[in-house]
Amino acid sequence: MPTSLAGRLLWRWLAGGLLTLFVSGVVAQDASSTLSERYPAGSIATVEAAASAQQQAASEDARIEQAYAQEEQACGKAFFVNACRDKAKERRRAALEPVRRIRIEADTLMRRMRVVDRDKALADRQMERAAEAPGIEQNAQKKAQEIAQKQARNTEKEQQRVQNEQLHAQDAGQRTASSRTRQQRLQAGVAADAQKRADNVAAYDRKIREAQAHQRDLAARKAEKDRNRKAPPSPEPALATPASKP
Repeated sequence: MPTSLAGRLLWRWLAGGLLTLFVSGVVAQDASSTLSERYPAGSIATVEAAASAQQQAASEDARIEQAYAQEEQACGKAFFVNACRDKAKERRRAALEPVRRIRIEADTLMRRMRVVDRDKALADRQMERAAEAPGIEQNAQKKAQEIAQKQARNTEKEQQRVQNEQLHAQDAGQRTASSRTRQQRLQAGVAADAQKRADNVAAYDRKIREAQAHQRDLAARKAEKDRNRKAPPSPEPALATPASKP
């Protein structure tokens, strides 16, 4: 034991640090041992137990990590820092080992129960579908009939529409033909009227020309008569005397 004051202070400081490390490690290991005793291997058999074990394991992880952080901080004051930290890590690993075993067991059960629940839910849905199959079949047949009827109505409407369009086209064609005939008749009438007017004009011109020719002929005859009246009478020819006989 150091006799000087500095030696005694150093010894007390080292002893206090080591005591802190020892106490922290013991507390962490005791807590892990208590949790391991509470949940021995194979003891987690229900969803409730697994959920509780997961929660307690998480809490224990937090406590162990906190104790390790305190030990690592205290190791900074120790004389052999690296050796102190190595021992703290080893205590942390030893404390986490049973907690890890409990967490894995609880997680495994929870996954297995989820698979069971999923399979059960799938089986229930299959049973429900099997029970609902007749109704579903009837509904499907009813739906198919409704669709077929709707398609038939649509087809009938389409046929009616096509017939109406054809009738409308026929009516339009007939109206067009009638209009064309009326137009042709009108054009023929106009042409006939024009030809009649042309014929009338030609006949009128012919009558005018004939009247003018007749007037000219009458004038010529009158002039001839007038010339004949004004001309002196021609002498009568002398009677021939018989020739003397020899």
